[in-house]
Amino acid sequence: MKTVLVLGQGFVGKYLADLLSTHGVEYTSTTTSGRDNTLKWCASDDAALLPAAETVVVTFPLQGQAEARRLTTEYLHHHRKAHGDAYSPFWVYLGSTRPFKETPSTRHTKPDLSAGGSRVEAEEYIIGNGGCVLNLAGLWGGDRVPEKWARFYGTKDKLRERLKDRSLHLVHGADVARAIYAIVTSTDRAVRFAGRWLVSDDTVYDALQIFIGAEHIQGFVEELLSETEVRELLSATRIDDIAVGPSAVTRRIDASHFWSQLQLKPKYLYTVGQPDPYSNP
Repeated sequence: MKTVLVLGQGFVGKYLADLLSTHGVEYTSTTTSGRDNTLKWCASDDAALLPAAETVVVTFPLQGQAEARRLTTEYLHHHRKAHGDAYSPFWVYLGSTRPFKETPSTRHTKPDLSAGGSRVEAEEYIIGNGGCVLNLAGLWGGDRVPEKWARFYGTKDKLRERLKDRSLHLVHGADVARAIYAIVTSTDRAVRFAGRWLVSDDTVYDALQIFIGAEHIQGFVEELLSETEVRELLSATRIDDIAVGPSAVTRRIDASHFWSQLQLKPKYLYTVGQPDPYSNP
């Protein structure tokens, strides 16, 4: 039996696979193509094709309670034939902090179902069956650089809306991998980590400070400053007078419960214009 099964060796899955390999942990990862010596498998395939593992990490979105139920019950039913009725893997499911709208939101905050949809339904099913849900803040690392996200604000209207709440929460893919590694290697993981956890680093970032280096963002801000509402919002009449940085925004995601439970701290923090501090373990 494998120690860990990683369903989806994508962005987070690659960091996790590297870490598991470094520490000699037996694991299997899947991809839809079977690339990089992974098992070729996708969510619509039979779960019986997957190897038994002590912990199963699901890195991709499941479409509602029905898909979560099908995956977990098919997997359990198949492997209990070989390993007995006592076989009960621990499930770790990766979600997003997007459905958390309260300020601040903690692991005890109820997610907004209208913002999370079927993904939250799947999360509730995993939690209801003793699993662990990690709601991740904005993932970054390697080529995934927050400055590049300025492209998502390609119109003045989109930027105007973003200026109403400039707070941005991030977590490096390597820190997520470190956290998952700590969970899957914990002997009492089903007791300590069952339930919902919000995951971000311990900093709040200012989206405007990050995106203002983009030429089109500068142009939009200059135009928006002609609007009374925007001038009042930014407390400025000129772009050079806008206060930017963590002190100019409000923390929305409080992940302190998670890192305290892990007895770890985020290691890879983002700095505007600086290279990624991560190197392979």
